[in-house]
Amino acid sequence: MILEIEIREFARKNGVPETTVERDYAQNWLLYGLSKIKMALKGGTGIRKVFIQDYKFSDDLDFTLLEDLEAERVEELIVKAVREAKRESGIDFDENIGFDEVENGYEVRVYFRILRKSGSPLRVKIDITKRNKEAIVLPLEKRKIIHPYSDNCNAEVLAYSLQEIFAEKIRSLFQRTRPRDLYDVWHLSKLELDVCKIINEKFRFKGVEFNVDSLLNRKDDFKNAWESSLRHQMRDLPDFNTVFGYVVEFMEGILNEKTG
Repeated sequence: MILEIEIREFARKNGVPETTVERDYAQNWLLYGLSKIKMALKGGTGIRKVFIQDYKFSDDLDFTLLEDLEAERVEELIVKAVREAKRESGIDFDENIGFDEVENGYEVRVYFRILRKSGSPLRVKIDITKRNKEAIVLPLEKRKIIHPYSDNCNAEVLAYSLQEIFAEKIRSLFQRTRPRDLYDVWHLSKLELDVCKIINEKFRFKGVEFNVDSLLNRKDDFKNAWESSLRHQMRDLPDFNTVFGYVVEFMEGILNEKTG
């Protein structure tokens, strides 16, 4: 395990709380253990962990299972992964995980300690989608974990392509109201990723309507949660109105392509 001073310095350098860095570091070692399970990394954490170094920090890990497994087997594999991460990293992971079966898959909570020796431990939440609850459209990619710390966390994980992560982030804006989705779409939209060919299938599978008005109607909800949701994940939080306006314009462009 890295020295505590490295965590403190990394937090200072990146302008985020030390707990954010502790969680980021623990996530990498959990990925090391979880990489042995047949599932694919996705979501905003996937962007930071295997595609874009120095991307915003993230709180959760998101996966889609690539095989049909009973809940007991999934829990067993997660505990085994946590045990391996603990052994290889030296992080004080609690092997008594929280595990619940939910509508689309499983919600896992892994607790750990690094700097905090007493009181409540920190937590990494892992959301796992069952295979039949999501359509993976593009080929998966084997990606090396981006590990900006001084110890050797050398592992590769199967991950969604960046295009497919982007397409799901766009869809998420019409399914829920989470500022992190808005930020991710804003950032990824500048990379000129071609998602038009898969947008329809991603929306159709979940029965989601591409309705820009629904996004506009929730502007205040996004705005009210902007600071509290994202401030701990990056040094320089962009202006909400700038981001929202850009994303709405981008969505209208996609809609024109879909209907044109």
